[in-house]
Amino acid sequence: MIRSDAYSDLELISLLKRGEVAAFDLLYSRHWSGMYQAAFYLLRDQNACMDIVQDIFAWLWEKREQLDIQAVPSYLRSAVRFKVANYIRSGKIRDEFYTELSGLSLPETPGPQDFLELDDLKTIITQVVNNLPEKCREIFLLSRDGQLTNQQIADLLNISIKTVEAQKTIALKRIRAAVDPHLLALLLLPIVTCH
Repeated sequence: MIRSDAYSDLELISLLKRGEVAAFDLLYSRHWSGMYQAAFYLLRDQNACMDIVQDIFAWLWEKREQLDIQAVPSYLRSAVRFKVANYIRSGKIRDEFYTELSGLSLPETPGPQDFLELDDLKTIITQVVNNLPEKCREIFLLSRDGQLTNQQIADLLNISIKTVEAQKTIALKRIRAAVDPHLLALLLLPIVTCH
């Protein structure tokens, strides 16, 4: 039996990857309430929010062997935002949600939650960039961090400009694919933080 205070979240993820049901149960008991509250804050629908939390944990169990999670709370927050955004896009959202949304005033200055969300987004982008093929990653970083032009990169690496452009396009497509699911959540962020 796993004691609740004996393992960090990352240690529990490691145990979960090996199929430890007790680790899964402990992760669930630690995080389901916060995930539910985050979803409910947006949707105000108990059944939908419970479904969202259950779907996330079902997915975690199904994909446990492939999990590569570095920050469990951030990962779970992102998963909730993604599921809420999909729920809203699916058209299942109640009409009262839009009425309530239209009556909210947005904050003028960013708050601490805004910075957490930006950190989450930076983490996602960093993970995507780190997982790019070596040459693609090198070209992307020379362009973004090094502020080099396509011609300068081509000259430096002794490759054609077309190759530089193609590799940058690949990098940007992968980043967009990873970030797109979070865009609606980022749009909703000011609404959530002003309550």
